[in-house]
Formats: sequence, C-alpha cells, structure tokens
Amino acid sequence: MKNFFDTVPPRTATAIADVSRRMYDLRELRKRLLDDAGCVEADDLLAAVREGYLPEHPGYDAWLAVRLIGDREIALHDTLEWRCLVANGGKSLPPPRSGLAALAHAIRPSLPKPFVGGMRLHHDGIAFRGETGIDVLARVLASGDFSIEWRWSGEAWRFDNAPVAHPDVDSAAHVHLPDGTVVASPIAFPENGDAAAIVLAFLEALAKMPTLGLA
Repeated sequence: MKNFFDTVPPRTATAIADVSRRMYDLRELRKRLLDDAGCVEADDLLAAVREGYLPEHPGYDAWLAVRLIGDREIALHDTLEWRCLVANGGKSLPPPRSGLAALAHAIRPSLPKPFVGGMRLHHDGIAFRGETGIDVLARVLASGDFSIEWRWSGEAWRFDNAPVAHPDVDSAAHVHLPDGTVVASPIAFPENGDAAAIVLAFLEALAKMPTLGLA
C-alpha cells in the first residue's frame, strides 16, 4: 500500500503537521477556558455572565474566546483537508477562509492608514498595532457580539456590548474607561453593518482619537 507521505514534499508535510498541532492546542485551550469558568458549554458561560454569576469581564471575553476558538478549529480542519487534498494530487484550489481568517481578509483592504501593516491573527481575535503605539485586540463574533480592548499610554480601555446593564447607559454598546467608569458608545455604526464594518468603524474612530473623545 502506498504511503500518503511518499509523494508529499517535506515543506507540505511540515505544514500539515503544524495545522494538526494547532488544532490540538486550540481544543485544549477551549476546554481550559470552560473549566476555569466552571461551565460545560459556551452558552452556559454567556448565561452566567447575563445572570451575574460571572463578572462581565473577563466572563464575556471568555465566552467570545471559546466561540471564536471553536470557529478557528473548524477553519483549521478545513485547511487541513485542503492541504491533504492538494498534497495527494488534487486540484490546485485556493485555501479556504472562514471565521477570523475570513474576517481579517474582509478588513485588510479598508484598514485605516495608521493600522496598515499592523494586523495579525490571534488565536481568539485579531490584533492591531497602530503607528502611534496603540495596541488593539478585537474579539468579534458578529455585529452584535464583540469586545474590543486597547491600550493607550499605558492605560487599558474596552469597547463591547456584553449583555450587562450599567447605570445611565441606555445603549447595548458601551465603553469601559481606565478608571472603571462605563459610558455609552460614542461610535455611530453603519446600518446593517457586519462584523467587518464594526471593526473598521471602531478602528477609524480610534485612528482619529485614541480615547474616542471620552478623556
């Protein structure tokens, strides 16, 4: 019987092994996040945040991470199948894109100038580095499920729409200031905007003013 790897170039075999290892690492990370929260499923984690059994942060971020990591596992599985197909003499097809990879692909052409060249895929989000030294990590599952954290001048900020009520905040999207104050979102999103539109609108606002005009 012919060995599958007999005709596979060393570089391709290494890439296949790397994808398999990353799938395993992500699966274990997702399990640890759930175990740390005392939850079995991702939806249990979100329910615990909504009902106040877990703090809004990092509880909501952990829920997003679990969901995004799960999507990333599926995307890597598709990539593994594609690499094996091509290595086994299949048609030369473009690599599949889904989840965070698809989101990054949609965002890249329209990145605000200060962030061009500073985007990279993270295991549970997309990281951005601005020319002025601002660091951003966007965990965006959909237009209605996101948490974007950034650091500016040594201070941590967060923009999200976690399902938690805050005094004097009547919008789902809100900003956590470095001093702990929570205020309504100052960003106007495009109507019917998808996940890419949410991230781009935020980055455009951040490029103009790293504090979003809140400090």
